[in-house]
Amino acid sequence: MIAIAFIGTIQHDVSKDAIRKLISTIKSETSCDTLVVCNADGLFSVSSKLDEQLELLFDSGIDLVFVGEQAISRNCCRSVLAKTKWPIVKAINLPGSTTEACAKLINLEEKAFWFISTAGQNGKISVEYSYLKLDEFFQNKSDSFPVIIIESNVEYKYLQALAWRYSKFNSLVFLLGSGTGLSTSFTVPYDNCFLQCDIGSVVTENSVNGIEPELWWRKNIERRPLTLLPKWGALLCDYTIVYIDDGKIYDFSKKSVRI
Repeated sequence: MIAIAFIGTIQHDVSKDAIRKLISTIKSETSCDTLVVCNADGLFSVSSKLDEQLELLFDSGIDLVFVGEQAISRNCCRSVLAKTKWPIVKAINLPGSTTEACAKLINLEEKAFWFISTAGQNGKISVEYSYLKLDEFFQNKSDSFPVIIIESNVEYKYLQALAWRYSKFNSLVFLLGSGTGLSTSFTVPYDNCFLQCDIGSVVTENSVNGIEPELWWRKNIERRPLTLLPKWGALLCDYTIVYIDDGKIYDFSKKSVRI
């Protein structure tokens, strides 16, 4: 049996102790080989120490990081991606991206998995519709390895349609949305498909996306020229674990913990 743990989107800088405790909590739940993956779009959006934060994630036990549009939103992000040695899955539908360069094949306990990230249509950067690139990938796919997609689009009807569209192919498909930061329930709409509208987030409790609520209000509602710094404190962490056995989805669970 194999387990894949999907951590909610990390919304801001995190401490080493907190992220290590989160990984330890996750791995204590599984008694099998476990791959831990997360969406780090929040870090790419706000972190001033992106290199250090990414190194912290991987040193703490995270195996793979997904990024969407935020990966090219700032010069420092582009610089990090250009020189990175870490396993980071970039969105396949960003300008200049190709499925060959962005889709990653990862081996886990003699089983291979494809990992794909997409960027949503609601950001400042113009991107292709994700289904165009996903269609291209599935049409050219000649193996039966499972495909795991972090889709930066939380339009539930669209995600449902993608699940239907790609469940027709001869492989397991995991479709997980990312965007609202609110962890949702999941379904197995087809025998070979796992669907979750949003994987949730890792964010400081009693904050607005990691920011002190009063400061967030002054900046975003009253439009005052403030510099926002992350609020520190206990983290509320969402994660989902999917178990795969003999090529099939065996079990799954979702939790939110306070770290």
